[in-house]
Amino acid sequence: MVTQHQELKVGDEVLVPWGLGGPVPARVIEIWGDPPSHVRVEILLDPREEPAILLLPPSLVKPAA
Repeated sequence: MVTQHQELKVGDEVLVPWGLGGPVPARVIEIWGDPPSHVRVEILLDPREEPAILLLPPSLVKPAA
C-alpha cells in the first residue's frame, strides 16, 4: 500500500495484484490526482506479449523493494 510518506512517480517499478496468484511487477505510466486517486500501470510479464494496462486505486499499488 502507498502511504503519504511514499510518493509514486511515473516510471516507478511497483507490485500489483494479478489473478489468483501473488502480486506481479508493473511500471507506473500515469498518475491522476493530488493526492493520487488513480494509478495506471503496465504489467511486466512476458516481453513478447502485448502489455496489460490497469487503472488501480493507489491502495493496491505496493512499492517494489
